Amino acid sequence: MSNTNHTKPSTGILVLHGLTGNPETVLSIEEPLKSLGLKVSIPVLRGHGKDSPESLRGVTWQDWVSDAETALLTLLNEVEKVIVIGHSMGGLVAIMLGAKYKDKIDSLILVAAAILPISPLAPGKLLNFMVPLASRLFNKWPIGPVYSNKVYAVNHPNYLWAPMDTVLSFLEFTDVARKHLGKIEMPLLILQSRVDTRIAAKSADVIYNEVSTPSMFKQILWFEKTDHEMFRDCEKDAVVEKITEYIKVRC
Repeated sequence: MSNTNHTKPSTGILVLHGLTGNPETVLSIEEPLKSLGLKVSIPVLRGHGKDSPESLRGVTWQDWVSDAETALLTLLNEVEKVIVIGHSMGGLVAIMLGAKYKDKIDSLILVAAAILPISPLAPGKLLNFMVPLASRLFNKWPIGPVYSNKVYAVNHPNYLWAPMDTVLSFLEFTDVARKHLGKIEMPLLILQSRVDTRIAAKSADVIYNEVSTPSMFKQILWFEKTDHEMFRDCEKDAVVEKITEYIKVRC
């Protein structure tokens, strides 16, 4: 593995979890990457990793981007370049970082990135006009586990609900991040399940078609069985293997 600096490793990995998640939800990727001698950072994004989802109340998508940006800049003090892996909402954060730090981020790996949520309240969906009303009627929104194989749902580490104001900020974020896709120019790997029940499968095609990355440097890897929790569900080993293979090439 190349190292352009005798004191700094050449590549670090920033892994970003999704809404209601925490580092445990993406932990399956950590050891395989560390075994390659890579510096791996998995920050806890604002409001997550606490005893109660109440910790998310008042938290916005700008907070998550700010936390990820801090983690990125900290990692860049130790390495020459960074590969960013983002799962679900973390994929949206990764897009924002990629749009801003084009010269510091080597590539993006987007796993079930939340560009097109299946929620009827999402931008462009039938009930999006009801968002102002929903924000007044509901104090919180259920966000249960989604696994193809329910065995993997045991000890599900995510919050099981989120405050309504945070959910609405997340839905706004999906639209904001999509508008930044055209600023993405670096190599890009997209992983998406065709049977994801939380994020529409066509999100992968939207990302692929709307980024500015040349076609020779972007690809979609499709999965046929796993649901949204791609780092924990029935195809997690294949997900981790494909990401690890990609990173080996990038390093």
